[in-house]
Amino acid sequence: MKSRNGFTLIEIMVAVAVLGLSSVALLGNIGQATRDLSVLHDKMEALHIAEYALNAVLLDQTFPEPSNEEQLITRAGREWRVEVEISETPNEKMRRIDVMVRPTGADLSGKQQATVLLSGFRGDIF
Repeated sequence: MKSRNGFTLIEIMVAVAVLGLSSVALLGNIGQATRDLSVLHDKMEALHIAEYALNAVLLDQTFPEPSNEEQLITRAGREWRVEVEISETPNEKMRRIDVMVRPTGADLSGKQQATVLLSGFRGDIF
């Protein structure tokens, strides 16, 4: 009797097929992770901008009046639309501040959510 050494052609083909399928799945996951990283980077930049805008209102010496302001700023090589809405609350000595930040290319019809919506409150202690 001869002893068999090595693999048969069918075993090699099955191994190559399994390797090919797992490679396709891996490449798909890498592509999705890259897209997710881009979205996360946009959200991080938008959050920094929103925090800055909210803190600017909170640190202002005067108590804010209800208003709605919009401005365009450039950060990280992109233009961002920043909307700051200051509204009244049931307590007349308290204001609600909503900051919405989105890239300028975003649809402004209201169907697309802001990249970041940050809210805060400011009270008049005097």
